[in-house]
Amino acid sequence: MTASADTPTELGRYRIERVLGRGAMGVVYLAFDPQIERHVALKTIRNELLPAGSDGESMHDLTARFLNEARAAGRLAHPNIVSVHDYGEAGDTAYITMEYVRGESLAARLAQHARAQTRIEPARALGCFVQLLDALDYAHHEGVIHRDIKPANLLITQRGECKITDFGIARIEASHLTQLGTVIGTPSYMSPEQFTGETIDARADLFSAAVVLYEMLTGVCPFAGTPTAVMRQVLSDTPMLPSERAPGLPAFTDAMLMKALSKRPGDRYNSAREWRDVLLGALGAAQSSDSDQTVIAFAKPVALLEAPELAEPSMEWPPELIAQLEERLASHVGPVATILLRRATARASDFNALRERLAAHFPTDAARRDFNSLLMRLETPGNGSRVSSSIGRTATPASIEPDVLQDATLKLAAYVGPIARVIVARAAANVPDVDTFYERLIASVQDAKDGNALRRDLGIAPN
Repeated sequence: MTASADTPTELGRYRIERVLGRGAMGVVYLAFDPQIERHVALKTIRNELLPAGSDGESMHDLTARFLNEARAAGRLAHPNIVSVHDYGEAGDTAYITMEYVRGESLAARLAQHARAQTRIEPARALGCFVQLLDALDYAHHEGVIHRDIKPANLLITQRGECKITDFGIARIEASHLTQLGTVIGTPSYMSPEQFTGETIDARADLFSAAVVLYEMLTGVCPFAGTPTAVMRQVLSDTPMLPSERAPGLPAFTDAMLMKALSKRPGDRYNSAREWRDVLLGALGAAQSSDSDQTVIAFAKPVALLEAPELAEPSMEWPPELIAQLEERLASHVGPVATILLRRATARASDFNALRERLAAHFPTDAARRDFNSLLMRLETPGNGSRVSSSIGRTATPASIEPDVLQDATLKLAAYVGPIARVIVARAAANVPDVDTFYERLIASVQDAKDGNALRRDLGIAPN
């Protein structure tokens, strides 16, 4: 795209390629960083939009405050928050360098559905919303309140992930871009306390998030009209129940959204984490009563599309093992652990498959490592665990000693990888003797050369 007369070709070291969007503070550009060879988004802030405050703040003071906000946003490192990389100034333009997200805004997605007279599927909407709550919980614990949660500030990636953008920048808009008493922002998504000028805390973001979810589920924003009409509705009116606008929504959505849209902050959820846990618990209960519903998992939106038919498990998972896994999983993801584990064990034939099916549901790498350490302890043959020895009722007959199984597993793994454990367990089932057990293992290796090598490793004479 050729730069127009009012579009710069460069800002600092960045080469401008095209305009991505325009907002109250300036223009967002797609740019290229030649130093590290990546595309970025540049959000510009024109100095003429930052007049001196009523208390005599200078342009320098306001720019410094903007820089502080950029630093605050830059400290946020979360998969569902657009990363801030850099801050710079070029002439009369200050800019923030942000992660370039390939996708579209939720506002654009909602507009597409409106034109087609359709609504976002509840599973997709709720899955996206769990990600939003997870990001808000993280940001609020870092002391950063967004103040402008709305569909235009939520980006949906090509993989279906939800990312919040403009953290920190929204506070500058709300605090400094006020002209003749007009609040810069989007009234339809603002909390009552933002209209009345009361102290703002994290619960203001939760009110705005509730407006967004209401619109995602029903296709209609609960507060609409002129700015004056919207302010009156936000301060005084109770929106129509979501289920009245969109029959067929999950039963818990009405009470959940009405609580989050309460006029008084104290009547809402206390935190994004509390709301997230309530939502996941409600989803877990819904899954328990209807196994055909889609599992809602906050970390992998691709899992929201559909749930395949349950396959018959190829091994029997002992109840005591399930109890241990569920307890550990619940410590990281809450009440929804029950349904996640039930579905994973129904489709997994071994520990490795189970690990892969559950890995996507953990909010952090630390949580994933913690759960993996438990799986490793439980799956180790010969570790004395009643759980590991009871997996598969006939998988470990007395004729095959535990040390033989462990040695065979280690040697077979060099040829087939992590699936070696389940192959060993199956080969040992109802086997008459150790020689037959070894022959079964050798037969599981498809490459003849590898089969002969395994035969040597096991100390068996070649055929």
